[in-house]
Amino acid sequence: MTQLIDYNMKKLIVFYDNWCPNCTKFAHTTQKLDLLNLIDFKELRNEKHTNQFIEINIELAKQQMASYTKKWNYGYISIYLIFLRIPLFWISIPFFWLLKITKFGQYLYKELALKRKIIPLHCDENSCML
Repeated sequence: MTQLIDYNMKKLIVFYDNWCPNCTKFAHTTQKLDLLNLIDFKELRNEKHTNQFIEINIELAKQQMASYTKKWNYGYISIYLIFLRIPLFWISIPFFWLLKITKFGQYLYKELALKRKIIPLHCDENSCML
């Protein structure tokens, strides 16, 4: 079995759909749990962020969370890579690894992604525009 945790991990760049309330909540919560500062979250629907990474498949990223270390990953593998970088989740890594190799994690991810809500509002603490 390969090593589950690479202690020399590179920073993971994650593009989340900032028009999806659940995705945004997940990104913000995960950012708070990222004690090792190994994850850099970027808004998918922000051209300042996406213009820095021309290789990203925007259409696929709108459907599935995208992440990058040495190559682009989409969907469940992005979640798995996030969990590898958060010490709180390390005890559950064998379970997430099993979901990864059986591809059941990707199946569950797609089911949840299909049912998510997209709200194309651009809000901040001070204002909200339709």
